[in-house]
Amino acid sequence: MKGSQFLYPALLKTLIVPPLVFSSCLHLFALNQLQAIWKILGYILSFPIIYIIRSHISVYLSSRRARLMGSRDIPRVKGRWPLNLDILVDWAKSGSEEEVARMMVLLQRKWGRTYNTRVLGEDQVISSDPAVLKHVLMDDFDNFVKGEKFKDRAVDFLGDGIFNSDGDRWKFHRSLMRPFFHPAHISPKLFTPSIRAFLDEVPSDGEGFDVQKELGKLALEMAILWMTGEHLSSTTSSTKVGLEGNKDEDEDWAKSKDKLADAMTQAQRIVGKRVKIGTIWPLFELTHDPLLEPMRIIRTFFEPIIERAIKRKHDRQNLIDDDEKQDKDHLHLIDRLVVATDDIKLIEDQLINTLLAARDTLASCLTFCVYVLILHPEVGSKLREEIRSIVIAGEGDGDGEITKDVIRELRYTRAYINEVLRLYPPVPLNIRRTLRPSLLPTSSGGQPMYMPANTSIILAFILMQRDEKVWGDDVNEFKPERWLNDGLGKKEREAFMSWNYGPRMCLGQPFALTVTHTFLILFSRHLDKLSSEGKKLDFAFDSQHENTSIPSLWTTVEGCDGRARGGKDRMWVVADVVLAIKGGLWVRFDPVETRRIDE
Repeated sequence: MKGSQFLYPALLKTLIVPPLVFSSCLHLFALNQLQAIWKILGYILSFPIIYIIRSHISVYLSSRRARLMGSRDIPRVKGRWPLNLDILVDWAKSGSEEEVARMMVLLQRKWGRTYNTRVLGEDQVISSDPAVLKHVLMDDFDNFVKGEKFKDRAVDFLGDGIFNSDGDRWKFHRSLMRPFFHPAHISPKLFTPSIRAFLDEVPSDGEGFDVQKELGKLALEMAILWMTGEHLSSTTSSTKVGLEGNKDEDEDWAKSKDKLADAMTQAQRIVGKRVKIGTIWPLFELTHDPLLEPMRIIRTFFEPIIERAIKRKHDRQNLIDDDEKQDKDHLHLIDRLVVATDDIKLIEDQLINTLLAARDTLASCLTFCVYVLILHPEVGSKLREEIRSIVIAGEGDGDGEITKDVIRELRYTRAYINEVLRLYPPVPLNIRRTLRPSLLPTSSGGQPMYMPANTSIILAFILMQRDEKVWGDDVNEFKPERWLNDGLGKKEREAFMSWNYGPRMCLGQPFALTVTHTFLILFSRHLDKLSSEGKKLDFAFDSQHENTSIPSLWTTVEGCDGRARGGKDRMWVVADVVLAIKGGLWVRFDPVETRRIDE
């Protein structure tokens, strides 16, 4: 049974031990003559009583170890309900009734930047303290891992990939993947055709459309293109590239290509649900495995692509011309993977892991780049002015070629991207688990805090990057200028972790930055073109789906406390795994003269 490694011990401890303890007490104190009703009541009460006793013993032992190590306890939250069940309820409301992280904002004010929610008697630490996050991600890196429980819940999706491994296995994956993410293998010209095709298809006649959804499709297309060289818009099949195949196989592959995005999203949500449910997740999947169908689609898609890559490798090996053998201009991530290893399952796992990171985080970054352009038009004007001044117009269609040298010159554009990532980090929260006890430092200094072994900690990047103590009074202002001139101070640099931090620093940073710069250049040109036609990009609030618009209260002085970036946001920001806009980012190109002022 899947998940039994952790489920069975948990069931034994929770369901078997309390009745055994009660039965032992009956024999020990000669109470076997009690009436049946009292025995039944005793059995029922044994569960909460044993649970509470075990919880108190755990707290006592943890506090004792903290004193022995010259440290102090992490502040334990005292919730409104027994066993802090109210925190579970508040967590469940995030996204559906509340904005992402508001619960943590309110808890932080009362308990500090690092605290222990201790829901249902189990330690669960949350922190937005830069010193703690640096300690977890770098200083005590080997002690803070994804953990076996996470791997158990994600293995059916991520397999043995880089995002589902720790220790030596993770180091192996990292060393295997690092060369493929070198900037030399990533060029703006690879992504330019896809972005131009995207812009050509964007409605410009005043029709409202969900740009977040469309950018998700674009991000998937560019990720697949960079990884494999495959164009999702093409009709390439196994037969057409000279491999053995049949009509049914080609039809299956075409269907999997069309369903790939939904399959990845579904698999991600299933794993996310397993993580939220916790140890007992297998009990919710007794009748069926919900990952079977999405994983069948994903594997069907990648199978012939991997076969084509292996065939290309053999073709290259058979070439006589050494110069031609060394030509790497048309090699992609998958081509380098099949050279590095013959393990087909490992290649598939790495492709799935890379696609997961590349598609969703890139789509989030691009979405919020567009969102801010509309929300802060004065900033958008500066961005477009820099692009006009540096990207020299070429001949013919008036578009200059986008090169790495051009991107390096776009300093304000890079500052703009950094500020988007600061306020809207694609991965707003992360989680780690201790192998051994650890002493957590604090930014304010003083006695360290004791964190027991086998304890999870949620790293709240989004809170840290919106912390007034770190970024100053203008923390909620969108100011690319803070990244220019002398740049950030040490305190701010160590509190910016949108690319992660330490040994697990994001390998895909060159890919994401190249794509985002290229997109902003081409999108700015598109906006200039439509501006010359008397059109301007605006929010399409009237197209937003019911119950997804940001509550009007959140944009007022009374209701913006801990929400909507101090009342400045106009969209409801949520996060399943990556940061997104609830219901989509609906926009339209309006004629300038009828463009609505802030609705």
